Formats: sequence, C-alpha cells, structure tokens
Amino acid sequence: MWQKKEDPGKKGSRKDGDKRKFLDAHPAKQPGRPGQIGNATPDSVQFHAMQQSDQLSNVAQQVLVYHESESGSSSGSDWMSRLKEESMNFLAEQRGVQLQQLYREAAYKKGVEVLVDKIYGLLQRYAFEFNQIAGGTDLHVSGTISGDVTEATKVNRMREIEETETFFRARFSTKLFSLIVRGKDDHIDFYLIPTTRMLAASLVESEYKPVSTLQVRITEQGMMWRMADAIPPVDSLDKLCMWLFTTLIEETKEATKDEEDEQNKV
Repeated sequence: MWQKKEDPGKKGSRKDGDKRKFLDAHPAKQPGRPGQIGNATPDSVQFHAMQQSDQLSNVAQQVLVYHESESGSSSGSDWMSRLKEESMNFLAEQRGVQLQQLYREAAYKKGVEVLVDKIYGLLQRYAFEFNQIAGGTDLHVSGTISGDVTEATKVNRMREIEETETFFRARFSTKLFSLIVRGKDDHIDFYLIPTTRMLAASLVESEYKPVSTLQVRITEQGMMWRMADAIPPVDSLDKLCMWLFTTLIEETKEATKDEEDEQNKV
C-alpha cells in the first residue's frame, strides 16, 4: 500500500501597522534628560541600563523584520524563479531530454532527500535512547548523514574511475556492522555491511543485497511510498526504522558471539 506524505501549510505575512512599532520603542523617544534618571540610585541606574539594552535588542529585531518585509524581497523571488526556469531549459537542451523529465527528476530527488532526512532523524532518536545502556560497548550506535555524495561505481585495472553515481546517504554503525541508507532516483536501499568493509562504499555495496528497499512515487496528489516485496510489512516510517534498528543490533549481537567463540578456540 502506498503511504502518503502531506505538505506543511504556509505562514501569513507581517502587517504594516507593526512596522511603526520600532520607531516608538526607540530609546531616543523615551522621556527624561540625557545622562539623568531622576533621583537615581546605583540599583535603579543598573536597572535602567538593562532596560536600555533590552530596548536596543528589540529595536534591532524589529528593524530586521521591517527590512525583510520590504517589497524588494518579492522582486528577488521573481528573479530567482526566472533564473531557475532558464537554467532548467538550458539543462534540458544539454541532455537532450524534455523539460518535463527534468522537473520529474528534481521532484523525485527532493522526495528521496526528505524521506532520508526523516529516517535519519528517527534512527538518531532511537540511537540516543539505546546508547544510554549501550554506551562504551560493542553495541554502541553512532550515526552520520552525508547528503549528496558522488562516488566511483566502476574503475579499471589502473584504478581510474570510469563511472560515477550520486547518492543521498546516511549511516548508522556499531563496532561490527553498519546500516547504510542510500537514496537514488525513485527508491531508497538499506544495506547491512560489516564495518571493516565500509571504506569502499558503493563498490562494496554492489556485492550485497539490500535488506530492504523503499519505493517512492510522486503524483499530482503528492508523494507516497511503500516497501518493495513488503519487506518489512510496515505502513509507517516509525515502524520501518524500528525494524531497521533492531536488525542492526541483532546482527551485531550475533557477530559478537561469533568473535567470542573464535577467541575461545584459540
């Protein structure tokens, strides 16, 4: 079953009446003579200085908001929109494909990035909680997200790169195993690979079968996803990440036992 992800709403704009407030709050318009605060005591002078500091801070924030709300921001947005549209046309001509195809690729790329970010955030939360009992042991979990990474996928006998691919990546590792989250095109693959083999990245991943694959689909109704071959049979990212995290930990436990058995034989 395809699972749908909704888009967040937009925020409103600041009213013109608020643009005047920073002028009325400016210290120069406050009552009193310069250098004098009535019958001031040391404590009242210090309090007045703190008030002035707070007022100046408020003025700075209000001036910034006023500046950002100026009409020039809309013209800047129009300029960027035109530049992006012209650049998309240029790229389409360079690659000899239809402009619609480029927009489709861009939409899927963004969709995959959003999902990988979400998956990373969930796994990072689980790792934080789990490390409260696993910290400093073989089961300790650490995570990193690399974003877009262009890697060599084919090299010749002279170790020269012949082909490259770009993936959107994240990784979670224990002492013995790494869970790889690798997004590209319309899918996200999940690999479980020994940490000793992680230096070669995608070249090594090609030797392993993904433990699971998430398929992405984008339509006029929005973005949806599902698990290929229903592995695992889940209907939410929370449940998927729970399954992935459990798989990483259980695989590490088995490998740790195997290492201990080998050491006992020696």
